[in-house]
Amino acid sequence: MLNIRSVLLSYCALVLLAIPVLAHAEWAPLSQLGLNKPLSLELNNLEGNTIHLQQYKGRVVLVNFWATWCEPCKEEFGELIYLQEKYQSQGLVVLAVNLAESRPRIKTFLQTNLVSENALPIVLDNSSLTYRAWKVRGIPTTYLVDRQGIVRAYWMGPIDAEDPSFLKLLLQTLK
Repeated sequence: MLNIRSVLLSYCALVLLAIPVLAHAEWAPLSQLGLNKPLSLELNNLEGNTIHLQQYKGRVVLVNFWATWCEPCKEEFGELIYLQEKYQSQGLVVLAVNLAESRPRIKTFLQTNLVSENALPIVLDNSSLTYRAWKVRGIPTTYLVDRQGIVRAYWMGPIDAEDPSFLKLLLQTLK
């Protein structure tokens, strides 16, 4: 009985985590999350250096929460690299926030998927404090931060770099 209960609880947790991914992803206003103040981010990158969101002031930042075990995150990684490469000259930075995984595991993921460690800035949210502070409901989730450092919207589910609603808001913010 206890084993069946554990299996059912695990299944329910997986379904709840998958809901944002299975739903049609779109930009949503932050008011839906109840975020009424500027958000901060201070995490270490793969080299152990501290990265602050403030250091990107003057640039548009996509803050993407992901994990190596998340299939939609894996599929989305190429889209994020494409966006960084295409819009970097217009001031875009894609900051990939990994959830509670070790450096070796992330490096193995990058090597397995033939991704350079420098393709995107990757930071480690080992304690998931940033995940909770930003009220992430599931992964992948991406936040759009404008040039003044203000979070303007969030996107639940994998990014499609060609999606018209995604591109419209991104390009408006890059202007």
